[in-house]
Amino acid sequence: MSRYTIFRSAAALAVLAGSTAFAQPEGYMSNDQLQSRLQQIASDEHASLDSIGESLGGTQLHVLTLSAGHTPRPALLVAAGIDAQYLVSTEIATRIAEELLEHHQSLLEDMTVYIIPRVNPDGAARNMGSVLSGHSGNARLVDEDRDRMLDEDHADDLNGDGIITMMRRLEPPLDQRPSHLADPDDPRLNIEPDASEGQRAAFTLYPEGLDNDGDGLINEDGFGAVDINMNFMHRWPEHNPQAGRYALSEPEAYALARFVLERDDIVAAVTIGRHDNMIHQLDAKKKDITGRSPLEIDAGDAELYKQAGEWFKDASSFTSGEKHDSAGSFHAWMYAQRGVASFAVNGWALPEDPKDDQGEEARAKSDRQLEEPVLTPSPVGDISMETLDELREAYSQMTGEAPDESMLDQITPAMVEQFAAQMGIEVRRVKQANDAPADAPKKDDKKSRKGLSEDAKWLGYFDEEGIKGFVNWEPLDHPTLGKVEIGGFVPGAKINPPADLLDELAEKHTAFVTKIMEMQSQISVLGPEVVELGGGLYEARVVIQNEGELSTTTSFSRTTRSVKPMIVRLSVPVDQIISGQRVDRVWGIDGNGGRSVHTWVFRSDNINNETVTIDDPRTGVRKIKLGVW
Repeated sequence: MSRYTIFRSAAALAVLAGSTAFAQPEGYMSNDQLQSRLQQIASDEHASLDSIGESLGGTQLHVLTLSAGHTPRPALLVAAGIDAQYLVSTEIATRIAEELLEHHQSLLEDMTVYIIPRVNPDGAARNMGSVLSGHSGNARLVDEDRDRMLDEDHADDLNGDGIITMMRRLEPPLDQRPSHLADPDDPRLNIEPDASEGQRAAFTLYPEGLDNDGDGLINEDGFGAVDINMNFMHRWPEHNPQAGRYALSEPEAYALARFVLERDDIVAAVTIGRHDNMIHQLDAKKKDITGRSPLEIDAGDAELYKQAGEWFKDASSFTSGEKHDSAGSFHAWMYAQRGVASFAVNGWALPEDPKDDQGEEARAKSDRQLEEPVLTPSPVGDISMETLDELREAYSQMTGEAPDESMLDQITPAMVEQFAAQMGIEVRRVKQANDAPADAPKKDDKKSRKGLSEDAKWLGYFDEEGIKGFVNWEPLDHPTLGKVEIGGFVPGAKINPPADLLDELAEKHTAFVTKIMEMQSQISVLGPEVVELGGGLYEARVVIQNEGELSTTTSFSRTTRSVKPMIVRLSVPVDQIISGQRVDRVWGIDGNGGRSVHTWVFRSDNINNETVTIDDPRTGVRKIKLGVW
């Protein structure tokens, strides 16, 4: 048996018998635990639990419906757990349901909330397995290297710590140029060399593992999967092996899309996961290749997204968000093709460094002091020698003679101040060490994270909070790469916070959700006003007004007509209508008092028999009588 075969067998045993410290992040729910918790939530009289379908592995995809009022009415969708690594999104979505039922039940009287907490249960289960590898997709086998073999070169837990991290190859061969070096500021981090700084690469990087198929590559075809958040129709990235064989090829994506398409009451969606369009505002100017459709959002919706972004920042206190391509994502499809306001948020972000917020004024003062020229002490108290030199020069110009140097032994600070005031000279003093302001930063203060790279900021945060988010580099003799070091960030450590932060995060996200609910469109009908014109002719007017802050539909959906319109129908036969449409369609009404005005002139033998029917897919049917009953 070769040394390579022995090593590979040992690695496989390490996977099976390795540490389970990261098998299931403490405080995070497995699929079974999630189901139990959802059933408990559904025991509330204003909640119900259903299934929208099954995952590829046969796990139920649950949806909670929260409702405390009449139906139909507008609905908000909260979708989470689409991205397998983002376990935090499921935890937050579940807690949002609990928060709404316990503290915001009145909002459920005017708006239904659908919560789908884990769209990708198979991927979540894999990230709670015996080895933490940062799995991103579902359970679909994918030939990622296109060699007609499936998952033949998976990741290997070489050091048996239960985590797949990275490898530094310390002695790459001559035909392989080194690509990285250890960061001089923190050797735990890897950086690319900067020639202007005289830096030179020292090693190459690989994911932790072996060349299982002997093709010279490592982990190029691991446990394959389809990324559910690349499997939707909008800008579907067809050439990416993780995007699926075709759009909605995965049962999870298909079930979610079908759920949305069957519900015309959904007017807005919040997707919690890897994408963000609240911290990073979407581009409202760029168009697709046709030059007609916006690449991200329509210009008419820019203000909506800007306002929602402010709501999210206020609620979450987040100042950073992840940047990922939205091609094939659920949230992009919801906006571009389903036609509803679609907000994507991260569940957690790098916490703001308090040292970057506190003492800014003191640090600014300190910086200004550092910019000031260094003053020279003099024998006259704290008066600088530079001030005395100016006074001597002024004395010479005034008297025409040089000052007597012996006068320095007799002069006092008070005398200097008096003479300087007469001559209009500023008294500059030498500050002593104990003169520093009380709020000035101390030399032994911890270093601020401001100005550091994103990885350095995360590493500093983990160090400060005592979080095991990084595995220190340790040497290992690799069977094919020679001397390597294994270490790096723990998969998911920058995504899923310690469990003791989940409740606080959920409160912040709930505040954002409730803000959307409070600002939703609110339709009222004004009128009717009916005027008898004589000879059996009547003029009737009805106004549909939006009392809420948000529009009933997005600007883009009005252009594409991707949502069902509100139908306004007059009961009078068409041949008796003099002016006005018997059937009119309203594709959207702006917020803050926006109106849709409908006026008819018609002939009727009995006005008491005539009605106007308003059929809104989001708020139901209203019938208005035109006569006096």
